[in-house]
Amino acid sequence: MTIETELGALLRTNAWCGDAEAVGTYSREAMAWALRGAIVRARELAPEAASAPALDLADWRSDRVGWGVVLPDRDGLSDADKAAAVDAPAAIRRLIAARGNAPVFRYKKEHARDGFLLRHFAHRAPARLRASGQRGVRGDAAVPRYLLIVGSPGEIPWSFQYRLQTDAFVGRLDLDEEGLERYVDALSSGWHGSRRSADKPLLWSVDHGHPDITYLMRKTIAEKLQEAFVQSGFDAQLLTDAQATHAQLNAALAERQPAFVLSTSHGATFPLDDAAKLRAQLGLLVDRDHALLDIDALLQQWQPAGAIWYAHACCSAGADKPSTFQKLVDASSSLGRMLGAVAQIGPCTAALPRALLGAAQPLAAFIGHVEPTFDWTLRDPDNGQRMTDALIIDTLFTSLHAARRTPVGMAMDGYYDAVAGLLLDHIDAVEAFNNHEAGAEVRAMKAKLMAMDRLGMVILGDPTVAMP
Repeated sequence: MTIETELGALLRTNAWCGDAEAVGTYSREAMAWALRGAIVRARELAPEAASAPALDLADWRSDRVGWGVVLPDRDGLSDADKAAAVDAPAAIRRLIAARGNAPVFRYKKEHARDGFLLRHFAHRAPARLRASGQRGVRGDAAVPRYLLIVGSPGEIPWSFQYRLQTDAFVGRLDLDEEGLERYVDALSSGWHGSRRSADKPLLWSVDHGHPDITYLMRKTIAEKLQEAFVQSGFDAQLLTDAQATHAQLNAALAERQPAFVLSTSHGATFPLDDAAKLRAQLGLLVDRDHALLDIDALLQQWQPAGAIWYAHACCSAGADKPSTFQKLVDASSSLGRMLGAVAQIGPCTAALPRALLGAAQPLAAFIGHVEPTFDWTLRDPDNGQRMTDALIIDTLFTSLHAARRTPVGMAMDGYYDAVAGLLLDHIDAVEAFNNHEAGAEVRAMKAKLMAMDRLGMVILGDPTVAMP
């Protein structure tokens, strides 16, 4: 049985290459890609003592939960200096101090493959720690449940964030020093004085019609979330069809000042032959007229002021090198060419979240994708089942908008739960392949693609932020 017979001839993404959607035919190496490697999600199953009070994971200030920072490990510093984060930007040092001299961890490449963090001390040798081990901030071996990565994906790779977010509530800040100062000031004040309105969520959904993936995103994401908001009495607005332009988006943001924004659209992944321009406009939202979002024009009309933005668009959070999906599709297809070109610009954070998080009145958190996101994660290729309820209903609606606000890192954790099952499916499929079972290669491909697609959704911003 061929892949095309089992899955159809084309794999679709929400990338926009300037003149068309990025689609791809499967390469001759797709089966090898599907069968290459697997990771298993570790989960701590250590119940608290019977006499201890119930554990409230939303209370990141508790020493049984905790918050900490992850920095790149740098040579030339003493263990005491690394523990004190003397090399961190001034704003981050202030935040560490304000949060009770929070623990500082380090990323070191040779330990990262196994998911280890390094913690340095002034009084003892460094410790190699797993986030899935002892939790909280009690003792030298504990790792907080909330972790803020500070640094670019060139310094601390996306793959390490993927690994950490299976065991902890993780966010990242990749900003220049001025942007960090603005963000930390706003975070520390709780966005004091901001006009964000929790009861006026704004949804913006481009739909270029079936079979373009934007049609599926509108139906399974935007309309489902809008329905949930309306049924619960929110004054939610959905801009779609003729309203799905950047002008309408900017005007609605300025008028409504929403505390929550959702957008579904293609993300820009062109021009493929100009790396500098590709990097500059990577992941920018593509509207109904195929125009790219002008960040400067957006920020002239609207300031994020503590809002949370979920952007379902290709590369909305950034890009990686090498691509996670390298060799999945034919290199000569539009999707194959796009993956190759985007990988060449190197690991990076996209311009839009950097601008919003470092704005004069910063965004609180941006949730988006590294690399493309695929239609299989929206609708199961086997039975056509909608696969977005864990994201739309459980996470973006119930968790973020519950009466008792859930921090964004904890809210997103439920979306990653499916990764464990998908990777177990992948392991089973690899074993079936080794036993020469028919169709095992296709099973492995489905499971791996869907797992890595989910892991590629990341939080930019501090994981403790919540809706007002």
